[in-house]
Amino acid sequence: MDMPQITPEQALQYAPDDSSLKAAKKLAPAKQWQQLHLHQNTEGLQVLWGEIQGSALYQSAILLSDKFVFYCNCPSFKRPCKHSLALLMCYAQSNNLFKQQQPTPDWLNKQIDKHQTSQVKKQEKAAAPTKVVDEVAQAKRIAAREKKVNAALIELQQWLNDLIRVGLAQAKNMSYQDFQRVKERLVDGQAAGLISWIEELQSALAHPDWQQRACQQLGKLQLLLSAHQQFAHLPAPLQADIRSLIGWNTPVEQVLANTQASQTWLIVGCRELEGSNNLRYRRQWLWSLEQQQAALVLQFAAGFQPLAPAWPTGHTFNAEVAWYDSAWPQRIAIKSQTPLAYVQPLPELGFESIEHALQQQAQALAVNPFLTIFPMLLKNVVPQQDNQQWYVTDQHHHGLAIQLQGEMWPVLALSGGHPITIFGEWDGSILTVLSAWHQDEVISL
Repeated sequence: MDMPQITPEQALQYAPDDSSLKAAKKLAPAKQWQQLHLHQNTEGLQVLWGEIQGSALYQSAILLSDKFVFYCNCPSFKRPCKHSLALLMCYAQSNNLFKQQQPTPDWLNKQIDKHQTSQVKKQEKAAAPTKVVDEVAQAKRIAAREKKVNAALIELQQWLNDLIRVGLAQAKNMSYQDFQRVKERLVDGQAAGLISWIEELQSALAHPDWQQRACQQLGKLQLLLSAHQQFAHLPAPLQADIRSLIGWNTPVEQVLANTQASQTWLIVGCRELEGSNNLRYRRQWLWSLEQQQAALVLQFAAGFQPLAPAWPTGHTFNAEVAWYDSAWPQRIAIKSQTPLAYVQPLPELGFESIEHALQQQAQALAVNPFLTIFPMLLKNVVPQQDNQQWYVTDQHHHGLAIQLQGEMWPVLALSGGHPITIFGEWDGSILTVLSAWHQDEVISL
């Protein structure tokens, strides 16, 4: 039986919170476990399982299906709990200590049977004939929501008008409750997508450079509201962008109805962020080797639910994907994909110059002025510092200000003063670098 490959870094990404991670690290050493086993059933499902003594004998298992399924008989409501997370970390560190054993215990067999029953039901549901949509009822629901959204945006426009009338200096002294009432009204009006825009305005007013930042954010809000007022006269792709920003969701099944032919994708970076209501999400960026364009995969997790491990930078896979409707498509849904493969040497990809990258961003903004993030893959750039600000410069001596989520020294060590390739998210003022590579060496930031 081939041993599944799980790196320690991948195991750590399943931690639901810092306290679980800290507790799991104490339980991860193999000496803490009474049993450690790897089982594969006749249908190819691989399962890690073990037993560990705590205040009671805890039995943990991890079903290594497409999406890992964690089981433990401990009373914790977190999934994975500290025992299951420790089991995964133990395997990542010492997989040679996991022995194959037949027969498996009854408690494990029950979990495997439960999982397989669930999978059969999912397959039956997927194979079942598509339910006929009641178009009349659907149209009524859409019309009712549009009425609520319109009312909420009219009130938001009035609020913006009042804010401008009193002046930004006065708006700077507005209380938390003033902004909270606006956000609550957006929730009531089913336009929750604009809550983040209000929060950005609130943050801008608290910034040392509040005049410029607040004006920019107000301009963005007004542009969106003006576009919504002219919604019926806009191109369909731009209408899709506006609806998405407001908070309309497109079912993934609807997106996948327009799946394209398989392409090869290079994983170029990811970034994890926190939203409102304890929501966490990851932006995972890919780069098509055939079409030379970026694609975004969004992943979400709420509460104690962990995000699935990020794909490792510098690997490739083939996948059939579908693009979400947009005037400048970025986000994709994946229908099917092959296993990850490490690439050596890394292919020559990216913009030839910073000017070329900015020209393409200008083209994107011309058709979709609401783009806030533009992915940039820049090759042959050198990191440099000027007046305590880091930049990358190209062979034409053009530069972009950069920032990193971590330390700068790995990028400097990779470059050594020579050109490297970097990938990052450009927001119009600064490039947040997510990865860098030179020849066969890749670092994620």
